[in-house]
Amino acid sequence: MKITTTLGDMFMSAAYAPSGRATCKGCQAKINKEELRLSNILDDDHYHQEHHFHADCFQLKPAFKNATYKDIFHVENLSKEDQEKVKAILEKLQKSQIKKKPQQKKVNPKSKQSKPKKSDIEDDSDSDDDYKGDKIQKDKKQSKTLKEKKVEVSKLSEISQNKSDEEQPDVFVLYDDAQKEEFKKIQLELEKKSAGQLKQMLKANDQKQTGNKGELIERIADCMIKGCLEKCPNCSGGRPKLNPIQKVFKCPGYMDDTEFRYCNKVYGPKDLKRIPWVDI
Repeated sequence: MKITTTLGDMFMSAAYAPSGRATCKGCQAKINKEELRLSNILDDDHYHQEHHFHADCFQLKPAFKNATYKDIFHVENLSKEDQEKVKAILEKLQKSQIKKKPQQKKVNPKSKQSKPKKSDIEDDSDSDDDYKGDKIQKDKKQSKTLKEKKVEVSKLSEISQNKSDEEQPDVFVLYDDAQKEEFKKIQLELEKKSAGQLKQMLKANDQKQTGNKGELIERIADCMIKGCLEKCPNCSGGRPKLNPIQKVFKCPGYMDDTEFRYCNKVYGPKDLKRIPWVDI
């Protein structure tokens, strides 16, 4: 069972660990070779993430709250005993996500309300002025606190804006200054288009259409400047993804109708063919 999100295709997988290198995201301990392993996998054109867990440490994504154990990829390859174990774990996690409605306290209409003391009634007339004075002081303090909070929020907003201005697309590690300027100009033009229009442009060029509007724009701008990346020559189905730190492209593999096909082929920036962008 695959679920398409703005971040890419999300799915669960079950397998016996092929090695003892993976670390459980739940308890942070190593998952031993041949030990039952459950995974949350997210696959996108420019992003591939795998979170592996011991079976008992597995963390269920809310998107799979209605899934059955048969929706987990490769679960049929497990032993009957482990299939039942996975089924029990999934059902337990799903039940724990069901939030119980808070119970409202019942009020007994027959319960007697405490009557005000005579002394309290007599003091009411004298306390009106004190109450008004206290209220004015309280309002002044609240107004001052509110102003301080507004100033703090404004400063945080400025800091956040400055940070976002400093962030640059990953592809900039392969760009020269002229290409960076061209990229920014294309970004401004593409901002005028809707997400639906951007997806149509990507579809016409056989590129992946998942992601938020900003990611769609960056993908199109890169294709316009450098050309569209071909699918992985090694596995013929995956889309190589840029590692901005190592400045190489790596193909994680691809999802076919029944299972994920791993690839992990690495390419240099000039090893992959770029196909000219076609405007529509």
